[in-house]
Amino acid sequence: MNRKKSTFDFSRLALIWALFLAVNAIMLYSCRDDYGEIKKNTSLYSKGKGLFIVNEGNFGNGNGSISFFSLDSLKMYNDIFYSANNRPLGDVPVSITLLEEESWIVVNNSGKIEIVKNSDFSSVTTITGFTSPRFLLKVSDKKAYVSDLYSDQITIVNVKTKKIEGHIPIKRSSEQMVMVGGRVFSAFWSNFNFPEFENNQLMIIDIEKDIVVDSIQVGKEPNSMVLDANNKIWVLCSGGYMSEETATLHRINPTTLQTEVIHTFSDPFASPTSLCINATGDTLLYLNQGIFRMSVTEDNLPETAFIPQNSRLFNTLGIDPMTSEIFVTDAIDYQQHGLILHFSRNGELKGTYSAGIIPGNLCFN
Repeated sequence: MNRKKSTFDFSRLALIWALFLAVNAIMLYSCRDDYGEIKKNTSLYSKGKGLFIVNEGNFGNGNGSISFFSLDSLKMYNDIFYSANNRPLGDVPVSITLLEEESWIVVNNSGKIEIVKNSDFSSVTTITGFTSPRFLLKVSDKKAYVSDLYSDQITIVNVKTKKIEGHIPIKRSSEQMVMVGGRVFSAFWSNFNFPEFENNQLMIIDIEKDIVVDSIQVGKEPNSMVLDANNKIWVLCSGGYMSEETATLHRINPTTLQTEVIHTFSDPFASPTSLCINATGDTLLYLNQGIFRMSVTEDNLPETAFIPQNSRLFNTLGIDPMTSEIFVTDAIDYQQHGLILHFSRNGELKGTYSAGIIPGNLCFN
């Protein structure tokens, strides 16, 4: 039997495929351009007042980025790490900390810290060797602590040599940290890797000895902490991923280690996050499908939102430490580029600006 000769044109297929890739590249580049201006080799990221936005990107896709919003020009500069270094930042950046002339960017799912110059955001070095790093807290002139979601240790980094120089065993994960009177209070937020422990504690670390010296029980899943003008620690606890417990807000005396106040949310399904404090340290703000605020002397939690969420998807809250102006990120659908909403201290909307994918933690310079 004679087979019919194939007339399929592979060269034509190759041409179509090449055109397809070219069109997609153009579309991707266009999408990159339309969510904010990109400036290269400038010092706009450190001169003048502004804030850095950590855009987490999609987990596993390596499309995290850093944006900078200038409060002087009211302009947003997106993807500034890529612009300065011609390479991606990494997978799921979570936080950024300014240390003198440098910015230290913790990239969670890449297990690293990227260190850049504040002057132009060019790379200084990269510290690797972390498991799932989250937040960095400088505790002395020479060292910083790095919390970790999946490791049972807090990592000690020498900020002079920019190298890991030790670990603090805590037998639990660690999230946000605050330092008061020579001690660090570390939130045990997730027990995913440590189901034998209840994730409702603050671990207390002596920064001279780098050891755990005590702990305090709080509510389930403590996700954020602030220090008020009276030197009291406020801890916001969501109650658990599945609302296993009712959310709570705690006030702790860091000297006596006593819990002085516990506010319990009326809604058993409330999941508040992103606790912040104003410039004078006397007013708390947090997210709970809207922005809520209350004085540190209030006897009860507020019942209605100070700034309603409406159709937005508020993700992370930030308060200007000098002016108390309010910034909140809108993740939209966790796929497209998100937004930053800028409000006055009285709750009046001042502007809305495009950022990167899943804009998260904010850092004011």
